[in-house]
Amino acid sequence: MRGIISLIIFSLILITAPSCSHHANKWAKYTGDRNFTVILPGTPVVRDVQEITPFGKQTVHYVTWKPATLDLNKFKLVQISYTDCPARFTSDSGKQNVALDSSINMRKRDFTDNEIISQPVDINGDRGRAFFYDPPKDNLITIVKQVIANHKRYDITVIAKKNYPINEEIGNFFNSFKVLRN
Repeated sequence: MRGIISLIIFSLILITAPSCSHHANKWAKYTGDRNFTVILPGTPVVRDVQEITPFGKQTVHYVTWKPATLDLNKFKLVQISYTDCPARFTSDSGKQNVALDSSINMRKRDFTDNEIISQPVDINGDRGRAFFYDPPKDNLITIVKQVIANHKRYDITVIAKKNYPINEEIGNFFNSFKVLRN
């Protein structure tokens, strides 16, 4: 009798686990403080942290999704952070470029002291910077894009496992990011 009950419980776990995992990773639109929209693979955690930024000590707002601890997932982290960007950094394109370069260089140091090349990017019509970090001895890749828009600096990040076909999902995430104009 115990064997039959164990078999039934094990079968129920096998049947319900994939459906729970699939439901947890349903991508849905998220609107952050009426500042931006993006699609995320689940329910994010929102928090504010005081940090040193290229603009001085500020509150940085984080919107982060991580898979559940036991969830075997392609993604390790999907995140948007943003902070105010003072007008003196957005008053002309030269100052904005310097602010973007400084900001992306600070972000690179979160991952490595090695030189990572960043490149200019366009994020829905706004100038930005991006880098791709692919350490040879690690099973993770990191993609970071930053943009200054509507007097805010946005940092859009994905950390994912290398051995999964995720290009379409990553592309959809980055392409879905839109700054809402006030």
